Amino acid sequence: MTETDKKAKPRHLVTGERGEEAAARYMLEHGYQIIARNVRESHCEIDIVARDEDEIVFTEVRTRNAGIIAAPEDTIGPRKLRLLIKAAAMWADEHNYTGPYRIDAAGVTAEDGEPVKIEYIKSITEPII
Repeated sequence: MTETDKKAKPRHLVTGERGEEAAARYMLEHGYQIIARNVRESHCEIDIVARDEDEIVFTEVRTRNAGIIAAPEDTIGPRKLRLLIKAAAMWADEHNYTGPYRIDAAGVTAEDGEPVKIEYIKSITEPII
């Protein structure tokens, strides 16, 4: 991406792309195999589809600039969770995938000129006991 392209895009989109790139790198470094990115299923976009050993992982990436009060991963509400669950099931159905899968979240905090910080949370749809 050229400097001109960056200026043409709104800042929040550039921040989001930076966060998704960082999350994908993090996942690769931790042994995930990236299958697809920015997959549209019905009314929902799945940011990253990956394989973690024998399991498919659908990862929602949330990126915020440093200094924002709420953590990025805390911005995933019940409506978004329902859409992610539906989108994951649709992806599995379309790909004739019958194995295990889960939905994860990557909370990325970015500050210009600084390394990003990533909070990676597995299985965000399972209740905590």
